[in-house]
Amino acid sequence: MDKNVKRVFFLAVWLVIAPMVHADDGVREPSDQDIDLAIEAAKSYLWSRQNPGGDWQKPYYEHDHHLPSNFTSAICVYALLEAGETVKGNPRMAKAVESLAQGNPEDLRVRTLRSMSLGRVIAEDKKSPYRKKLAEDLKWLMGSGKTRFGGSWGVHGPDRNGDNMCNQLGLMAMWESRQAGLKLRTDIFRLAENVWVKRQCKNGGWPFAEVAGIVVDPDVRMTAAGLSSLYICWDATTTASGQYKFHKNMDAGWAFLDKNFSPDFINNCYSAYCIQQLGMLSGRKFIGKHDWYALAAAKLAEPQPTGSAYRGDEWGPIVRAAFELLLLARGRIPLTFNKLNYGQKTSWNYHPRDIVRFTDYMKYNYERPMRWQVVTLADDVKTLQDAPLLFLGGDKPLNLTEKDWALLREYTLRGGTLLFVPSRHSRPFIESIKKTLASLYDEPKKRAGRYYEFQKLPADHPLYSVQQKIPGGEKTYPLWAVGDGTRPLAILCERDIASAWQRKAETAMKRDFDMGVNLFMYTTGKNSLSSRMRPVFTRKQEEGEVRHTAKVAWLKHDGNWNTQPFALESLSEKLVAENRLELEITKGCPITPEALRGHHLLWMTGTDAFTISDKQRAALKQYLQAGGTLFVNAVGGQRGFDAAARRLLLELRDELILSDGEADISSPLYTGVVADFRGPKIKGMSDLKRTIALRTADARSSSPFYVYHRKDNIVMIHAGRGIHDTLDGHTAFGAKSYMPDTARDLAANVVLYAYAGKPDAEKTK
Repeated sequence: MDKNVKRVFFLAVWLVIAPMVHADDGVREPSDQDIDLAIEAAKSYLWSRQNPGGDWQKPYYEHDHHLPSNFTSAICVYALLEAGETVKGNPRMAKAVESLAQGNPEDLRVRTLRSMSLGRVIAEDKKSPYRKKLAEDLKWLMGSGKTRFGGSWGVHGPDRNGDNMCNQLGLMAMWESRQAGLKLRTDIFRLAENVWVKRQCKNGGWPFAEVAGIVVDPDVRMTAAGLSSLYICWDATTTASGQYKFHKNMDAGWAFLDKNFSPDFINNCYSAYCIQQLGMLSGRKFIGKHDWYALAAAKLAEPQPTGSAYRGDEWGPIVRAAFELLLLARGRIPLTFNKLNYGQKTSWNYHPRDIVRFTDYMKYNYERPMRWQVVTLADDVKTLQDAPLLFLGGDKPLNLTEKDWALLREYTLRGGTLLFVPSRHSRPFIESIKKTLASLYDEPKKRAGRYYEFQKLPADHPLYSVQQKIPGGEKTYPLWAVGDGTRPLAILCERDIASAWQRKAETAMKRDFDMGVNLFMYTTGKNSLSSRMRPVFTRKQEEGEVRHTAKVAWLKHDGNWNTQPFALESLSEKLVAENRLELEITKGCPITPEALRGHHLLWMTGTDAFTISDKQRAALKQYLQAGGTLFVNAVGGQRGFDAAARRLLLELRDELILSDGEADISSPLYTGVVADFRGPKIKGMSDLKRTIALRTADARSSSPFYVYHRKDNIVMIHAGRGIHDTLDGHTAFGAKSYMPDTARDLAANVVLYAYAGKPDAEKTK
């Protein structure tokens, strides 16, 4: 080992065995906005350090931090591309990629980062001139002559005594070449697989390297790298269902990691990179009892009034910022599927890589950034709410407790959708699901009449055509579902489509992939997703207590009034965080003078036509004459409800002698300025994000509110497009609604307007 290689080796050993300090897991959960701001801050920092020639080389930087030449530029380019920057239309990025593509670096870490960067560029532009350079890098990784690849890499390329950090990066570079459309050679991954298995220690962990005369104990970072590498080898070498042939090695590795993982892993940016890579490849939300991404995001997205200096890391501030950007940007990718580990041995996971491979298919064929994770029934409903779809597979009857089913039902009522798929077309699994779903929603069904029925879907249902047309789909892919009148809450597919996903049979069994695409597109309404369905709101002042209570009566009528039962709960969380105002909700409030009295706001929603009796209309009139406010919203923009609502409002308008018209942009419903409150500010109609269905139905951004007022006092507010239905984070197919963040802003201003000036509700008594 020459002098320079030894120096790099001992530096890397010191970095990976550096002790960590234990941290408390009671961390502040960041919102998507917090993470977005942190991502933009890291981007801005990196761009500010870019040289005019496109690179990031600084005098003495790499020397002082013991890094190979051009490593800084390579990691910056890779991080920026992973964070969504593109060459097209971005001169800075184009110059950065061109600079990185020059020369032939002799250090593996630089070569691998460059090849992964070029792979992303080529994936976006199939005619990219960098395809030849990528091929050169991959050829270099395979070596030549006596130094041909035999399963391990060192800093100078193939090396049978190479270190595991190089092995991790080299394997990733070969795996990521898929995105450029290059075919993989499975022998490469089998050779690497054998090396990783051979190097595993008896306690389950992996060390930095095996070099004669040097003993290094296994550690968390290299164990994460070892597990990540085995996941890559698993995906590259086999499509079979059932357990991976080295599952015992993986189990031992996870046992070591669960035992030794520390919440302070983020203190070293390479450690954070290894953990992030493993989390994404495995789908594991937790390592031990720790939510690794929540810990990292809480630290990295913590508000910094003076700006982040990216200090405290041996890699230096520029490399630190790039690694932080990688972790935040990848974690910000929307979670599309949760896969439920419900126990029952391996039944839940008969196709262990089905979801990850279907996610890859969606990512590469529909250019949608997506990720997935595994959750358990021990997790709370908020964890389940991270993703809009919860996948449950099995080849045996699904035997869950009443408590488990109650948790799954709550998940669906909070906006999620259950997707049941039988492994090996298991009839016992299918029949157990049919039996349970036939009665799971009996309680809400009592309130909604004809809805919540579990039934087989007809041949003309959009699930057979929403994205890919599947002729005769109802015969080949029998689907059953139960819904609330606005969307499906649970879907059963009788065909084992996950088998095709597991086998990566994208050509031979394309219809099974098409069915999966349709299920995903339908349940998400084809809309772009946030990183999680469940919203997180950041308090303006961390310890600010609730100071106000707005009493809201959610009206019960003879139509389908009770959809999205937790929608107002989400709105209350936002108002508490941003305005210290909570909602006191009277759900299913009768329309009588006694029941309406004392409420600041009446909240009236529905999907289909309804009728109001003369006594009910008189009660509404009395309440409004006393100074109250009525908000009426057609869930999903449904015409049946909206037509009935318009008739009611016109009758009340005439009886109360009100003026009416579209709310002007200067209205407090848009400015958010109401008395001493400052709600969300909407600068213009173009700021309002709408679902695809709403954009299709109404190309122009018209005012969402039609108001009925007496002088400057708004008495009734009518929203003909959905607001209530997306407050919980879901976006149903065909829903002519506002996207969740916009819906919450609009709804918050409605509540603030109704509440301001009458905190004790005297005007409605």
